[in-house]
Amino acid sequence: MASDHQITPLAAGTVSPALPLAMILALGSLWGLAFSFSKMATIGGVHPVSYTFWQGLGAGILVAAICWLRGMRIPMNRAYLGYYITIGLIGIAVPNVNLVAAIAHLPAGVMVLTIPFVPLMTYVIAIGLKMERFSLLRFAGVLCGLAGVALIVLPKASLPDADAAPWFLMALLTPAFYAATNVMAARLRPPGSRSAPLAAGMLLAAAVLLAPVVLWLDVMFLPALPVDEAEIGIIGQIAVSCVAYLIFFEVLRLAGPVFMSFTGYIVTLTGIGWGVLLFGERHSPWVWGAAALIFAGLALVNLRRSGAPAPAGSARPAGPTG
Repeated sequence: MASDHQITPLAAGTVSPALPLAMILALGSLWGLAFSFSKMATIGGVHPVSYTFWQGLGAGILVAAICWLRGMRIPMNRAYLGYYITIGLIGIAVPNVNLVAAIAHLPAGVMVLTIPFVPLMTYVIAIGLKMERFSLLRFAGVLCGLAGVALIVLPKASLPDADAAPWFLMALLTPAFYAATNVMAARLRPPGSRSAPLAAGMLLAAAVLLAPVVLWLDVMFLPALPVDEAEIGIIGQIAVSCVAYLIFFEVLRLAGPVFMSFTGYIVTLTGIGWGVLLFGERHSPWVWGAAALIFAGLALVNLRRSGAPAPAGSARPAGPTG
């Protein structure tokens, strides 16, 4: 990951703030849209394992092709292969299968409320590993996030189906894996490695890991004509993952992980908006109250003293399904 101690072009004043700002707005909108593509695919009958397999394979091939066109080699020695497999498993394969399984039972706009928990959980993990100092203000942010969860899962009127509450709790496993990935990706990253080849490697590793599972479960989905919701969901997710990764790594280069951390706000807002636009979703006051609490928690956890290092993994190496 880019380090806050490195001088980025934004910090050096060699790039206008408007450029990285426009890029994180685009990135947040794309990652927010990814939830709706996942919803489309599940409505179309695509199994979560098959969906995540196609995401890793398709986006991995596209990112690898871009690396090849730009003259960037994808290292294949033991250290790199171990990194690809580890991060591909805990950062893409497991959390994204879990996410797609849960979204079949939840509105896309509610599911996207799990994303702000990535920095919240990253902070908790970093505290446990003594990578961060305890801060009462940031811990209050974690408690705000938990209060937001309570507003979603406890009131019977918060979700369209009261039986969906356990699925929301299951969905929280995904940001927990993303948070663990933030810490491990930073600790295990091979010295001198370039970001785009790492992205291609971990995407393709996720596909390789999931391929035997897809075959064992006999749930392989083969896109076909005419294009239906399932195909739109898969193709859309592949395109989002490819473009989002390229923007993500460029924003890290230009502005660093602290600036990137604000993408979480945009993902949440646009994810809710896409759910309203594409599926006509309407949310109860309980859900809006939960969103306010979760946003407050995210803001408190993102607060830091001037010059202090960012929490480990302020920017996540993999998007929420992409």
